[in-house]
Parts: sequence; structure tokens; C-alpha cells
Amino acid sequence: MKNEIKRSPVRTRAARLFVLATVAVAAVAAVVLTPVAQAANDLQWATDLNTGLAQAKGKKYVLADIYTDWCGWCKRLDRDTFADPQMMAYLNTKFVCVKVNAEHANGQPVASKYRVKGFPCALVFDPSGKIIGKLSGYFKPGDYKQALEDLIKHPPSDPLAEE
Repeated sequence: MKNEIKRSPVRTRAARLFVLATVAVAAVAAVVLTPVAQAANDLQWATDLNTGLAQAKGKKYVLADIYTDWCGWCKRLDRDTFADPQMMAYLNTKFVCVKVNAEHANGQPVASKYRVKGFPCALVFDPSGKIIGKLSGYFKPGDYKQALEDLIKHPPSDPLAEE
């Protein structure tokens, strides 16, 4: 007689069913719980303005969000406006987005060159890379979209002028 462990057909069948059920539940959960629409709308932020301008070249506008870590309105703009699903879809369609911290080494020259005086401040560039204007301060999602559209349609004569 060999030293074999006898397996109960019921236990083996139950174990197989359990494993199959677990795999099936995990697969369904992965499909159902994956926010497909949200993932498509997540904003991808470049952290270097020149990189963003190169990515957009000839195809999209560039929105450079100039911020600081201590700015409460900057955080609110991120939380309320940039996190809004409709705003994310709009920005993804029309813009390459760039986040620039005005107090970091790569952000200080940008803030200085484009005369950023307050935060948050959005610099808007056309698809050729030419600055067309800036938006200063906090906006709700619908107002932000409208302000961007107005800026694109009617750029100011001095795009670096304070509003």
C-alpha cells in the first residue's frame, strides 16, 4: 500500500469551484470597478513648460498652471476646477497641461519671464508656442472654461499684462 493522501472528491470539487469563483469575482470587479470614463479624463500634467510646448507643437494649446505649495486658491483650483470631469475632458481635448511650481528651480524663471505676480496664474500658449494671455486667480469649472475660450477667441494686445 502506498502512502497516499486520499482526497475527497467533494473537497477537491469545492476547492476548484472556490478558486474559479474567486477568479471570476476578481475579474468582474476589475472590469466594473475600473473607472474607464475617469481614467480617460485624468489630466496628465507635464512639469516642464518646454516639454509641454514641444508636445503641443502644432496640435494643441498649452495651459501652464503656475502655482505655489502654500497657495490655498491654487489647491482649491486643483480640487474643484481641475478635478471636474467636464473640465478634464475639455482640457484633455484642447490643451497640453503643465504644472509649474513658481518657487522651484525650473519654475522661478518661468514665473519671472511671464511676469506672474499672483497665484494661481494660468499661462495660455497657442499651438505654435506663442503666449496669448494669462488667467489670474481662482475660477469655478464653467467660468474657467469660458475664460479660456474668451482668451483664445480674443487674445489681449499685451498677453503679459495684468488683468
